[in-house]
Amino acid sequence: MRKLKVVLSSIWYPVAMATYFWKALERRDDIELITVGPFTNTYIPWNGGMHLPVKYVKTPTHPLSPEMIRYGKVNPQIFQVYEDMADVDLWLEVDAGFYLDPKPQTGIIAHVATDPHVLNYDRQRQLADFFFCMQTPYMKPELGDWYLPYGFDPTIHNPIDLEKEYDACIIGLQYAQRLQLVNTLRANGLKVYCDIGKVFDENNEIYNQSKVALSWSSMDDLPARVWEAFGMAIPLVTNRVPDLSTFFVEDEHYLGFSNVSEAVSKVKYLLDNPKFADEMANNAYRKVMPHHTWDKRIQQILETVKLR
Repeated sequence: MRKLKVVLSSIWYPVAMATYFWKALERRDDIELITVGPFTNTYIPWNGGMHLPVKYVKTPTHPLSPEMIRYGKVNPQIFQVYEDMADVDLWLEVDAGFYLDPKPQTGIIAHVATDPHVLNYDRQRQLADFFFCMQTPYMKPELGDWYLPYGFDPTIHNPIDLEKEYDACIIGLQYAQRLQLVNTLRANGLKVYCDIGKVFDENNEIYNQSKVALSWSSMDDLPARVWEAFGMAIPLVTNRVPDLSTFFVEDEHYLGFSNVSEAVSKVKYLLDNPKFADEMANNAYRKVMPHHTWDKRIQQILETVKLR
C-alpha cells in the first residue's frame, strides 16, 4: 500500500486540538505527514498568555510566523517553494482560527471545525471538499457537514495507579460557572484541584490523583475533557449537553447535572460510594477505548474522503 501524502495545517501552539491529530497521524505507517502553519513555540494565549514547558513543543515541518495568526488565513501558494508539498493527497485543516484561502488546487481538502461553538466557519465550508463539525448543535447538515466528535489519546490520557490527593479536579479555562462550582465544593469541605496550563503528562497525573473529574461545558459543546476523563477511567460529573446521550448513558457512564447544587450532590455521591464510582468509570473506559481515540477519528476522516 503506497503512503498517502497528508498536509496537516493549523496554528501550532504547544498544545492544541491539532496536536492530537498530529500524534495520531504519526502513528500510522501509511502516511507521509507534513505539518504547516503559524508556530508559537512555547507560547499559548490562555489566561492572557503563558508559556508551557519546552518539552511539549513540536515544531511543524514548515513553520510560519505567529504574526500570521491575526490574519486567520493564508494563501496556499506560499507553499509552492517547498518541494515536499507537491502531489498532496489530502490537505487536512484543523481549524481553531486559521485556514487556507483560496482552496489548494491539488488533493482533497478536508476541514475540521474544532470550535464551531465560538467561531464562524461559513467561508471554510465553501472552500472544503469535506467539512467536519465537532459539535452537532452547530452543524449545518443541509450544507453537507459531517460529524466528527472529539476524542482522547490513549498514550496521553490513561489510567495510572496513584494515591488520591484530591476529591475532584478540573483543569482548563476558568469560566465563571466552573469557578462557582469549584468554590462551592471547597465551601463544602472538599479538596479540589483547579488550574490551567497543566497539559499532557502533568494533566494525566493530576487527574489520576483525583477521585472525581469535573466538566462544565459553556455552550452546549461536548468538550474533550469528557472523552479524556473516560480514557483515564476517572469517574466523571458533567453538565448535560446534547451530544452526551449520542454516545453515553447517564448514571452508567457518568453523573449529570444542570446546576451547581445538583453537581455538588453528584460529586458527594461518588465520594460516598467509591465502589459505584469505580464501576461507572470502568464502564466509560470500556466504552471509549475501542471506538473513540484520535486514531479512530483519523481513520473516520480517511474513510469518509475515500482515501482508505
